[in-house]
Amino acid sequence: MKSPGIPKIRRNFASWTHSALNGLLPRHCLMCGGDSGPHNLCLPCSSELPRVNHACLQCGLPLSHPSDRYCGHCLRQPPPWQYATTALVYGYPVDQLVRRFKFGRSLACGQVLARELILAVRRRNAVPPCIILPVPLHRFRHFSRAFNQADLIARQVGKALQLPVDGSVLRRCRRTRAHSGLDAATRKLNISGAFDCTIPARKIAEFRHVALVDDVMTTGATLAECARTLERAGVSCVSVWVAARTLEPHQLAK
Repeated sequence: MKSPGIPKIRRNFASWTHSALNGLLPRHCLMCGGDSGPHNLCLPCSSELPRVNHACLQCGLPLSHPSDRYCGHCLRQPPPWQYATTALVYGYPVDQLVRRFKFGRSLACGQVLARELILAVRRRNAVPPCIILPVPLHRFRHFSRAFNQADLIARQVGKALQLPVDGSVLRRCRRTRAHSGLDAATRKLNISGAFDCTIPARKIAEFRHVALVDDVMTTGATLAECARTLERAGVSCVSVWVAARTLEPHQLAK
């Protein structure tokens, strides 16, 4: 039988090792290059991140009026999911963090995005999902990129919130064009039928409420197609958790 003190000893050792490494090899801020401490951003740069403080409950779009609960688009045509939590506004310097993570393979940038999403989910204090699912990449893109950025974020979020993560149930079964540069209508057509999901009947209760995790939401076409695929597979409730959310054109103009 394992001693009940062993896990505590391991945690203390890991914490001591982490502190020692930070002392010997101090981390540098990803934005300004100064000393950052354990979170890869110094305090001034962290405080300047464009966090989403008040947003549409269904799509996560930042809202300017505190009394508003839903944006006009969701009131007219709600997306095929129930709730959304977004952490950051996709603009400088968040766009740089996302690009360096996705295309430059900077895991430190991914840790910043995951941490901000964890904080946003905790602030939202909503009913927790049963399980977290990352938005999948097609196997060819996964191979060329070497990792799925949504999966890495989802794993860190799941560990922090003590929620299971499943990266195999939802699959991208069709290769699609990259969405950058495409308008909303073309994105929707491009992603249609690109996903597949099969949940064994004996496990459906474990998937009754799912949180979809992705790095960025622009038009929401990819997340919407994932949500519809999950609904067809028997999922009752879908939440969307996204590290960064783009603004509407009229918001960018302000």
